[in-house]
Amino acid sequence: MGPGRDIPVPSDSAELVRLLLGVAADNGADARRLAREADVPDWAMAPGHAMVPTRLSLRLFELTERALDRPDLGLLIPRLHTVGDLDLYDYLFCTAATFGEAMRVSGDFVHLISTNHRISVEESTADETTFALGLAEADGRGGELLSQFAVAMFTARARAGTGKPVTPSRVSFPFTAPRRYRRFTEALGIDRVDFGSHATSFTFTARDLRLPMAGADPRLAGFLKDYASMLPAPASATWLGQFRRRLEVMLADGHPSIQRTASQLAVSTRTLQRRLAEHGTTWRAELDSARHRYAGQADAIKARRLADRLGYADPRSLRRARQRWKDRLAGQAPDADGKAE
Repeated sequence: MGPGRDIPVPSDSAELVRLLLGVAADNGADARRLAREADVPDWAMAPGHAMVPTRLSLRLFELTERALDRPDLGLLIPRLHTVGDLDLYDYLFCTAATFGEAMRVSGDFVHLISTNHRISVEESTADETTFALGLAEADGRGGELLSQFAVAMFTARARAGTGKPVTPSRVSFPFTAPRRYRRFTEALGIDRVDFGSHATSFTFTARDLRLPMAGADPRLAGFLKDYASMLPAPASATWLGQFRRRLEVMLADGHPSIQRTASQLAVSTRTLQRRLAEHGTTWRAELDSARHRYAGQADAIKARRLADRLGYADPRSLRRARQRWKDRLAGQAPDADGKAE
């Protein structure tokens, strides 16, 4: 491996860290101490979207469980979540037409908040659908708690999104049953939870999946999906990835500067320039690239808005129409003798 090369590692939204520390504080633990022991960087605690290595989240899960003596720790976290905490991902979910569509969108765009998670349909019948949770990194007890959190989060989002008391019909975890088993059934609203399964999975009935979402907005949902499709995958949980994410945020604010970026990464300006050089790049090159990406996204958004205003389904339909107009005008253009065809 050459010097300065960043190796992408599984990462999750820093919002998970903030929610976990919130649960710790609400239950009497010293959240600041836990953050220090887990090596949570200061920038991960600031409002806004950022990604942290999954191994950091797993470590924090283990430390917090030990501090609170709560083997159902992962089930507690969704109580603190509010719509918008996960940015675009939340709005993609809540504007979907039905709960089933919201689950499909969640699987399609989970990369916006995690490169560690995968949500897929394991089995589907006329009566129910089983979703499987895949984790690229799920070592130790932290991985078990992370699995709890994922199932509890989708259950909580189902209830909040539909306004109905939706519960899974079945839930399975690959780890052994805890001593305080009842907390699981109460938190998930079901009579039984299976343990020792081959993977983490949860099942919803077809009836529940057909429930309309309270915030359904087909037009906005279509726009958000188009926008999400244009976004690059979140910056990898590497130094260079974090640098680029910080730069993109400042560019959106309209105030990018090397001094602000260095401050947010807790290094000096000179150290920032040296680290960039180690990765074969410079501040100017990174700023130009970020501006190019931002301009491309802005152009795509404008194209979508123009297509909507003119009554076209999407920018591609508008481009085809423009080509027809161009061809039609070319066919009516005067020839060399000044006569139209």
